This record gives sequence, structure tokens and C-alpha cells, in this order.
Amino acid sequence: MTVSRAAIIVPWVHEVEIAAFLDRWGVRYVPDWVILQRDVDREGCGATKNRGVARAIETGAEVVVIIDGDCYPQEGGGDIEEFVSLHLAALEPQEVELYEAVTTPPSRGTPYHETSVRMPVAASMGFWTEVPDYCAARQLAFDCGPMTFSRKAVFGRYFSLCGMNLAFRPRLWTPWCQFIDVPRFDDIWMGWLWQREAYRRGFCFNLGGPLVKHSRQSNVWSNLRQEATHLEANETLWKRIAAHPADDYASLRELLP
Repeated sequence: MTVSRAAIIVPWVHEVEIAAFLDRWGVRYVPDWVILQRDVDREGCGATKNRGVARAIETGAEVVVIIDGDCYPQEGGGDIEEFVSLHLAALEPQEVELYEAVTTPPSRGTPYHETSVRMPVAASMGFWTEVPDYCAARQLAFDCGPMTFSRKAVFGRYFSLCGMNLAFRPRLWTPWCQFIDVPRFDDIWMGWLWQREAYRRGFCFNLGGPLVKHSRQSNVWSNLRQEATHLEANETLWKRIAAHPADDYASLRELLP
């Protein structure tokens, strides 16, 4: 698939933010497939991204790539078109390790080589360098240094999906790919609902998308106030989603606070 069949969505608030983004990515002329989605009414990150995805669908985009306005290319990295191309490549089917040897050395019947399955990808998620993405409690309680990343394909396991650097096919995954309108949990809770459905369909998530440089940490005290409301529910929500007998979106969505 070519870049022209994709749309990149950049949520932003302040003029200085989007100006810096375009400059760092070397965008001198904004092509039609780059959607600069401004949060004019301070609706929040999730709602802004959902509006951008809806616009991309209207334009006929087969793939949407979301990147936050404070994310820049890595040192020596390519331009915005190359960034999208890397996400498109990461959306191609991936090998996922599914067979586990439970003894050492491996016991009778353990395959010698065939321990992985090639699976379609629900979403490509890229990680970030520089400023890490911690919750407020961990940031305040510990001296949180840089993060390391598990850049692999994941199937059958629940994880904290980040919507900061993400690509997917919206027509295939609506409404599962809709961000939840809850600050600080908009992408996390979307991810758990989406993982339940993707695994049911036999899709994995590829965490080997392109890296970006995250340039800004949001206010820790504001984050703490927003997170505190739902921290207790968040601790077990993924288990309730995973174990719920229904598998339709409406029923699973009702589990969210």
C-alpha cells in the first residue's frame, strides 16, 4: 500500500506546537493526506483524535496513522512520508511466538523449529524516546528514568496501548478503535476493548512500529487529579473485559466507569 492510501492525523492545541511539529518533520507544504486536527474547544485528546479519524474515513483513507503534536523524528530519521511508510510495513502480517517449551531441555513432543504463527495485525504501535510516558503516581513516587520497550508482536495478552504513535485500518476496527472520552485513560481503555475483539478474530498487535522522539511531559499534578478518579477501577478493568461472557462492543463498553 502506498502512502497516498493513508492519512496521518496530528492532534494539537496551540499554534506554537503545530508550527514546531511541522518544522521538525520538515513539512513545508501540508498535503491532503496530513490532517492537522485542532482541539479548538478543549474537548480532550481522545475526542480530537476520534474527529480526525472520522475525517480520514470521509477522505477514503484505508489506513490512519496518529501521532501527537509533541512527537518528533529520531535523530537522523526520515520525513513524515517515510514515517507513514514504516507504519504501513508494520501493519503487514507478523510472526508471533505461540508455542512455549515448559521444560529445559525441551520435553518430548516439543517442536524443534515451528513455534510461531504468522498473524494479521490489528494495529501498529510505535514507542517513543526522550520523555517517557509514566502515570503520575509512578512519576512522583520514583525517580523514573528512560523506558525500554518490548518491540514485538503480541497476541492473547493485554497491555497498555498508547495512542501517541499508532496506525490501523479504521473501517476494519470501528468502533473498537474509538478513543474513550476519559482523560489519561482514553487510549488505555480503548486498547483493552480492542485487544479483546482483535484476539477473538485472530489478529495480533505489532509493537514494532517506528520510534519517535517524545518532547514534552504534561503537568504531573494535573495528571494525578485526572488519574486518581479511576485508578482503582483501572487496576482490574482489563480482567473484567477479558473474562466477560459477551463479546459485542456495547456490552463490553458498559464495563467502563
